[in-house]
Amino acid sequence: MGATRFGALDHKKTLRAWDSVIKPLACKLRETWSGRLAHYRTHRNDEHLAALVEETARYVGLHLENDLCRSDHWSGVTLRHAAAILLFLVDKGLVMRTTRHGRRIFEPLPHAESWISDQAPLRSYMEPLVELVSALRHDLSRRAHSRQF
Repeated sequence: MGATRFGALDHKKTLRAWDSVIKPLACKLRETWSGRLAHYRTHRNDEHLAALVEETARYVGLHLENDLCRSDHWSGVTLRHAAAILLFLVDKGLVMRTTRHGRRIFEPLPHAESWISDQAPLRSYMEPLVELVSALRHDLSRRAHSRQF
């Protein structure tokens, strides 16, 4: 997950990217959500969906990149793809998308790893998903120790 992927955070580029890349991805994601993010399926403002995907990609890039770049799996994954997977975990209720002290955080629930290992369809993806949850936990720990929380 190299530094070149941060170019999508430029708002002018994001607006152009919304039509060509983010919108099709976000619309596909929206159709698969059946849990905590299911309300986006009937949401009328695509801008809100775009903001959710952009916010999640920004979080992955700024807060998780150092942990995930060491992984054989995550080092080759784009920010948008990692954001889609994180949003899958949010939709399933394994990760809470919340705000603390005015900052957006993604906090995995205590049972996240065991839920992942119990899901037969996810067994082939268990290692990367657990790495993502571990990176989220490590980020929260880092923030707590540095008083950024």
